Parts: sequence; structure tokens; C-alpha cells
Amino acid sequence: MSEHPALKPIRASLLRDFVGYWLDCRAEGAVVTRRADFDIFHLRALVPHLFLYDYNPDDHGFTLRVAGEEIRRLLPNSVAGMPLDRIMPPAFFTEVHNRYRQVCERPAILHAIGRVFLNLGGTGVGERIALPLANEQGKVYQLLGATLYEIGNQQHGSRFEREDFTLTFTTLIAD
Repeated sequence: MSEHPALKPIRASLLRDFVGYWLDCRAEGAVVTRRADFDIFHLRALVPHLFLYDYNPDDHGFTLRVAGEEIRRLLPNSVAGMPLDRIMPPAFFTEVHNRYRQVCERPAILHAIGRVFLNLGGTGVGERIALPLANEQGKVYQLLGATLYEIGNQQHGSRFEREDFTLTFTTLIAD
């Protein structure tokens, strides 16, 4: 069997395993994995790097359900029940919101690698995955993601003005 196109750009083996497991959990003929079929703790080493948003297709809103300790450390507003617009800095909200909407509405798998964090200071890079999750009826109602950060020494005055990364969306189709 050939490698799924969504796996090709992923460098971190933990993220490759995450996406591979998500793909393996899809029911036969399904486009998106159902939340009920996916064990969020399957890859325990990834738990500190996970984030899970509830998605409301009526208003296209995202509300944080869970954020791992590494996500909370780097984005302190990542508190359960908080809407995305209260977590992301205003200058970046529209971009992030539009990306997450594509994951849920296409549906697609998002992969980003490079400077994938916002105004954190210091030096570093990261790699991010975002995946849609479906309810029992097959409708996307959650976005599950993980970001692995590699942040070096904090440097006085070093603040990134924007994210700088390679972004890939892999549109999902039934196998």
C-alpha cells in the first residue's frame, strides 16, 4: 500500500504516528475519523502537545476543550471553554481561524512546519498537525491538533512579528 499523501511532508516521527493512527481509525469508506473511534491517549508522549477544539458549523466558531501542558505554557490563554478569538492574538486570529475552518469544512489535514508560534520571543521552530473529528453521524464537530515546539534560548528583544512556515492542506477523500 502506498503512503498517504498527508504523511509525506511530516518530519517528526511522533506526528507521523499521530496522523497514521488517525487514518487507521477511519471506518471503511469514511472521510473523517469519528471521535468515538479515536483514543486521544493512544500516543501518550504527544498528550502535552495536543489541543482539541469544539467546532460549531453554524457560526464557524471554535471553543477550546483541551490543551496539553506545552500548549498552555506557550499560549497561556489556552483555557478550556475559551473561544479561539480569546486565545489567539487579534493580529493572527483571522489567519488561524481560516486555517482551522478549512480543516473542518473541506475536510482536510493541516501540516505546518517552521516558525509556527506567535510572538513568543527567542528562537525556534515547530511542526503542527490539525485533524478533523466527526460525530456519530459523520459530521465534523471537533478539530484535534498537536504542535511540537523546539524553542532555543530567549533573546532580549527577539520577537517574531508573524509566523513563517510551510503550510500544506491535504483534502480528505474516502479510501
